[in-house]
Amino acid sequence: MLEAGLISYAAFASLTLGMKKHRPVPPLPIMPSTDLAKGIGWLLLALAMAAAMWRLGLALGVITWIGQMCVVGGLLVLLHSWRPRIALILAAPAFAIGLLFTMV
Repeated sequence: MLEAGLISYAAFASLTLGMKKHRPVPPLPIMPSTDLAKGIGWLLLALAMAAAMWRLGLALGVITWIGQMCVVGGLLVLLHSWRPRIALILAAPAFAIGLLFTMV
């Protein structure tokens, strides 16, 4: 049950792109505007919660989602302080793998 955490990582990375001070210079090849990045981030957080609740039920799904958000949030902060571009680039594979696990 890691799909909620992987999707949450992509959501937090997208919310990071929504802040001007955390946007990489030079920009990434595909980088949305700040408003679009914030919208995508909130949408992905809702998707992560829905994936956790679909897999584990309402009560346990919400608890799992919150726990995994805490873990991946910390990982993103640590990785972003060390290698910011890699932290943002890893969001795309994390989202793809999380979505794949959700479908299975």
